[in-house]
Amino acid sequence: MIYKSEEWQGASGQWYCNCLSNLKSNAGAWYMPARILNISPAQFIELLITKYKPDHFHFDKDTGFCCWSWTKQADMRKYKNWINSEARKVNFQV
Repeated sequence: MIYKSEEWQGASGQWYCNCLSNLKSNAGAWYMPARILNISPAQFIELLITKYKPDHFHFDKDTGFCCWSWTKQADMRKYKNWINSEARKVNFQV
């Protein structure tokens, strides 16, 4: 199955997106978009922050946990639609 990010709104009102279709394959890991793009996780984070400007971003270096979210659904969708398009282009299987 091809990676496909889905969207949801959290209890805080923030908008999130991630691949939820095959969680046992680790498809939802925060670094999967870097693999889709064939770039390093650090390069992905830089691209995410500079181009898609999430309103909230968190990385815990002790646990390796990383997450981001947007206040506006439309802003989140720009990223979601783009990463899904990139995954289809390279037929990224999860």
